Amino acid sequence: MTDTLSGLAARIANLERLLRDMSRSSRLANSSIENGAIAIYGGGQLRGSIGLQEDGTVAMAAVNGPPPPVPATPLLASVLGGVSVAWDGTFADGSTAPADFAYVAVHFSTSADFTGESLYSAFYAASGGSMTVASSVPLWVRLVCVSTSGSASAASAAAGPVAPAVVVAQEVLDGIVTDLSLADGAVTRAKIGAGAVDGTVLADGAVSTPKLVAGEIDGLVLAAGTVNADRLVAASITAAQIKALSITGDRLVANTVTANQLAAGTITAASGVISSIDASVITVGKIKASQIDATSLVISGANVNGTVAAATTATTATTAGTATTAGSATTVTGSIGSGVVLPPTQMGTGQIPQSTTINGGSIITGTLDAAAIKAGTITVDRLAVGLAGQVGQKWYDFGDSASKWQNPGGTMTTVAVPDSQSGGNVMRCVGYVQGAYRPDVKIPFDPSVTYRVSLRIRQTVANSTPGQNQTLYAGVAGLAGDGVTFVNNVGDNSKSSQFYVVADNVDLVAGTGWATYTGYLKGTSATPVRTTAPNANAPAQLHSSVRYITPFLYANYQGGSGTVEIDMYAIEVVESGGITASNIKAGAIDGQTITGATLQTANSGNRIVLDEETIGGVPTGVVRFKSGQTGDTDGLITSEVNGAATQLAITAPKSSLVTSSASPASLLLGTDAMGKQIIEFDAEKVYLTSPTYVALPLWDYLGQGVIFNLVKDWTTPALASGYSGNGNSNGAVQYRVINVLGSVFVQWRGGLNLTYSSGAIANSGSPFSSALPSAARPSSKCSLSAACSAASSSTLSLKVDFNTDGTVNIVGTNTSSINPPWVSFSGLMYSL
Repeated sequence: MTDTLSGLAARIANLERLLRDMSRSSRLANSSIENGAIAIYGGGQLRGSIGLQEDGTVAMAAVNGPPPPVPATPLLASVLGGVSVAWDGTFADGSTAPADFAYVAVHFSTSADFTGESLYSAFYAASGGSMTVASSVPLWVRLVCVSTSGSASAASAAAGPVAPAVVVAQEVLDGIVTDLSLADGAVTRAKIGAGAVDGTVLADGAVSTPKLVAGEIDGLVLAAGTVNADRLVAASITAAQIKALSITGDRLVANTVTANQLAAGTITAASGVISSIDASVITVGKIKASQIDATSLVISGANVNGTVAAATTATTATTAGTATTAGSATTVTGSIGSGVVLPPTQMGTGQIPQSTTINGGSIITGTLDAAAIKAGTITVDRLAVGLAGQVGQKWYDFGDSASKWQNPGGTMTTVAVPDSQSGGNVMRCVGYVQGAYRPDVKIPFDPSVTYRVSLRIRQTVANSTPGQNQTLYAGVAGLAGDGVTFVNNVGDNSKSSQFYVVADNVDLVAGTGWATYTGYLKGTSATPVRTTAPNANAPAQLHSSVRYITPFLYANYQGGSGTVEIDMYAIEVVESGGITASNIKAGAIDGQTITGATLQTANSGNRIVLDEETIGGVPTGVVRFKSGQTGDTDGLITSEVNGAATQLAITAPKSSLVTSSASPASLLLGTDAMGKQIIEFDAEKVYLTSPTYVALPLWDYLGQGVIFNLVKDWTTPALASGYSGNGNSNGAVQYRVINVLGSVFVQWRGGLNLTYSSGAIANSGSPFSSALPSAARPSSKCSLSAACSAASSSTLSLKVDFNTDGTVNIVGTNTSSINPPWVSFSGLMYSL
């Protein structure tokens, strides 16, 4: 018994010793993590993990970190070729760099509001640093701090504008070259532009003979009439400085050359000088008859006074009183002056006196061809209406000219695809296409005509975060009269805020196929309204300073990585007023079928007048529809008398309205939301007995009345900043107004992506940039439950309030545990 107790005591003592040793040693000293990671939580939220990550790497990864502090304002300085940017490692609130500091990003822009800003580089050391941003224009710069978890601070205060330094100051350049800097004879004709030296450039007496290379000043260097005597040193111009044959008649003062200055025999018909000498400068007896050869004589119409008549011989021309004679008809060329009588025998081919009036009746039909019309003399206003609309009025890009687009971001390439809609190529745009346009396309903008701008596009690859940064802006950019300076919606020289008449803030969805967007332009205004204009009868206006337009495009806005394809971009004039009543022959419009068109009535007066027809002996207004079934009667719309009242009746083709086996004599199918009777059956006719209110219902043909009536089709409200569509791939957020069994409801679909700042939901939970229209507002506040993401949220739903003033609020998020990245509007519906 004693041995048993002693053994038991020894075993207990050994266990106590082992327990003491284990409590003093590390519990993980001999542990490992197999195919996983240790999660680190703070405040109930995942803050990091140690171990195997989702991408297969092993690391310590930080997530959901708090926003880092705002960096201090950067220091800017001008340097050659750009702007120096420095950060001293401090922060605006005096705090130190956070433990999860990653880098400080450098953003620069050419405007103070950082429209179209660009990320240049970053400071990766918490102590700061400096760098140079290459630029030829003044820049604004601001900084953003980013943590290792990807959280970004607000932007710092902006610094700028600071311009790059110049190599040589303008004050130094002005006057840097003086006459002392030029060696004698250094300025030659090749160094001086034609006509560049005039009297205002030269000081009085500044040019002397030693400064001129012999023969280098001729008529091309000096502008006509610019060198006066007071600009020349006395007696400094000699024959050596004048280039041979460089002084022409326009450099000589009138009446200064007399017969004494001309060498005998120097002026002949072959010299070509005769054409510049008129009767006012010819002295009788100075020109011998033998020196003018009729075969070379050009008679200027302004210089001939008299009648050109046949000469006595074929080789002489004499002057006798006021008559001038020529040898033959072929010696008279050029034009004949007003008042000169030219006999038909002496009119050369193609020569017509200037005094002759020519109209259409003077030209033989079919004899005027293109060779007789001077190039550039026919303008578009001289063309017939149909032809005028086709000449210089259309521009198309079918994806074949991607290299001609100027685009500071993303890539644009021409790619052959089998399912393009126009041609065989598309223009593939990968990444953020940032204000792309065609510098080679400058279409003169005529405010008096209507332009149609069309674009066919599809999103083939989504952004790295689907539903975000896939926004489209498309239309035209305005250019000033120089064809280079941009003119935007407010008249500024900027590529931002241009004329997005085709698409403005349209979220594209990958995989939905081709979509065509169209906008119309007409006229200008000093304050044009920024709007899309899909209706040709309500075109948008451009700014009054616009003189040219060019196609303009943003895709994957802003900073997206997705891919879009464009297979058609077109700008064309929409011809209007080409056909009027006076152009249409009486009876030309008959009963032939009109296809592919919309018939629109006038906006006042009688819209539709029914043609009168006698049915059953009663004159009745009739619209007749042909039935497609053999043996069926025609469908009719008639205005007829039913009792004491005139009403509109619809007579259907045989057996096409009532599908039940029995046709009741009278069947009331329903009333509208205001209790108004809409339609009733009487065997085969449908009567509209309430002309003050007509609905478009879906009918229950078993006699149950109106089932569904669409009041307002699906509509996409504009989103406020901090929200984007297609949350959880639910599609864009949309609503419609419907009438169900006489009650009007608003129905919603789609999902919203949510963002937060310091844990607070964007825009105080109001997702839309403007209130809903009155037709979609509830008569009293309506609160509904909407599903939300389980990520970063301790709840699976949020409350959505629809208010009587049209505002909408998302309620239920907080700064600690409820920050879901999306909320769904699908299935939400409330009664008005």
